[in-house]
Amino acid sequence: IILPKMGVRLTVIAPADLEGLERILKTEGATLFFSEQITNPLTRIIDTVKIAELCRQYKVICCIDTTFATPVNHKPIQHGADLVLHS
Repeated sequence: IILPKMGVRLTVIAPADLEGLERILKTEGATLFFSEQITNPLTRIIDTVKIAELCRQYKVICCIDTTFATPVNHKPIQHGADLVLHS
């Protein structure tokens, strides 16, 4: 509710849906891709390398939240992500 009021458009897809991500990047465009690695609470694993490659191809910033995986277990920058968050 808040983001649209700020002029931000949000599209939600399943984090591991690479075909859906590419379709959205081709048709709707984007400036930022954001996902957790590992997703919480469902503990799904995303393919950081392939997602980062798609983002690079379409000039989209790739941001991965590694709070659940922790930086000890996963370093998305080493797999192509542009930004990494964790808490």
